Amino acid sequence: MLDQYRETEIRTASPEMLVVKMYEGAIRFARQAIDMNESGRLVERGNALSRCMAIVAELRNSLDHEQGAEIAANLERLYNFVSERLLDANLQGSSASIREAIRVLEVLLSAWVEIANGNKGEAAP
Repeated sequence: MLDQYRETEIRTASPEMLVVKMYEGAIRFARQAIDMNESGRLVERGNALSRCMAIVAELRNSLDHEQGAEIAANLERLYNFVSERLLDANLQGSSASIREAIRVLEVLLSAWVEIANGNKGEAAP
């Protein structure tokens, strides 16, 4: 039942809310990676980091450089920074690197929540 609810929620969400959900997922997996790292569960840490990196890669791949030139370029730099921090965390076992990535993702999430809330009731592009 929960899966059906989530599926419906995703299918009916605005594009902005889908981006919010992606940030929330990336942050959730990054936090799981910290927990796994600090408890010595390295395989699980790697899995959580891989899922987080996949979400960040999808966010990067969805950038529209033609329409959002400067903003898209800035977001790409931030996504690259986050990816580098996550890769460093996986290679070096650094929870601090994951926390750096989370801080950036949380700022971006906050901005997208405002954007999504500002577009409630409007037709999705």
